[in-house]
Amino acid sequence: MKRLSTTLKVRLISNFLQLIITTAFIPFIALYLTDMLSQSIVGIYLVGLVVLKFPLSIISGYLIEIFPKKLLVLIYQATMVIMLVLMGIFESHQLWQIIGFCVSYAIFTIVWGLQFPVMDTLIMDAITEDVEHFIYKISYWITNLSVAIGALLGGLMYGHSMLLLFLIAACIFLFVLIILYIWLPQDQNQVRQSDDNRYASSYRKLQIMNIFRSYKLVLKDCNYMLLISGFSIIMMGEFSISSYIAIRLKDQFETISIGSYDITGAKMLAILLMINTVCVILLTYFISKVVLKMDFKIALIIGLLIYIVGYSSLTYLNQFGLLVVFMIVATVGEIIYSPIVSEQRFKIIPRAKRGTYSAVNALGIHISETLARLGIVLGTFLTSLQMGLYMFIVLTIGASMLVAGVFGGQKQSNTD
Repeated sequence: MKRLSTTLKVRLISNFLQLIITTAFIPFIALYLTDMLSQSIVGIYLVGLVVLKFPLSIISGYLIEIFPKKLLVLIYQATMVIMLVLMGIFESHQLWQIIGFCVSYAIFTIVWGLQFPVMDTLIMDAITEDVEHFIYKISYWITNLSVAIGALLGGLMYGHSMLLLFLIAACIFLFVLIILYIWLPQDQNQVRQSDDNRYASSYRKLQIMNIFRSYKLVLKDCNYMLLISGFSIIMMGEFSISSYIAIRLKDQFETISIGSYDITGAKMLAILLMINTVCVILLTYFISKVVLKMDFKIALIIGLLIYIVGYSSLTYLNQFGLLVVFMIVATVGEIIYSPIVSEQRFKIIPRAKRGTYSAVNALGIHISETLARLGIVLGTFLTSLQMGLYMFIVLTIGASMLVAGVFGGQKQSNTD
């Protein structure tokens, strides 16, 4: 950690704390809403919410390149603190409070998505050659450690006081806001001019045509678009855990008892999330050592194949033992392919266009969420076995696109 810049340290710490909290409640939001509304209405609401993020993500990427990144991060963070407080206040089964909760959650998730490309850009700006290989591995490890803690917290608190959970979340996000305000450095590449002139110039640039012009270069980058499109489809597997798979386990998983402890569908979901992240924490070092001895192209393909088999199986299985086994299988695939994709994505992004490229990446993640939440709607028409087959076919298509984008981008980088 000594060789990491202040920006990278602040990002890792803030990401660790925030992911603990978001993992504690976001995977259970679908379950919470289906207790009060029908599954189809919840599915449509969640899909509509993700679709709403698309145009906002495009604007967000452009804002990164014309406004100070620290200012944007602080505004987004403060907004999320307020929304978490409101979500706690609106935690009730009365109709007007359900509406208030849905609106607050919508604003929270939209702003959470807007903050991602800004933080992603800050990381890329702070990366130097001596930490290039290290940062994505440590970030991946820390991310999964926080998810493990969050999954445990969420599983224990689900069905109890949601008000307490959201108020704790608000306090943690407020603490992160203070950390970011004190220690996040000002943009190093910020143009040194008076605030009045800088913001006047920024507002003049904030025009629709300028926004579309800014994305023209990204859309023309075939390798990057293939990589992001493929990654979006692949990530559908992971996002399905907190959408279709979560609801299916709640409805279809038969409660089993281990000693005096009853494992319901909701608790099974928490166990799967914990298995995923604990495996990452324990196995990343050993698997990384093996992967480093392999050609990264072969490692990427092997990782994706294992990942596809794992998540396709999780989509329809209901047996405790098999769910555990295939969660481990899916996690091993994730450990192999994920750091490779992150590093290759960083290498093919032009330094001057990191804001818009990161926004397109965030847009890809929103597409992943949309595909995963469409699974909730599809699940009302298809059997779980048919959903498993659907998952296998779609993930295979995504993997093919991802491999083509990574290989093409690597050739392009070598040529440059």
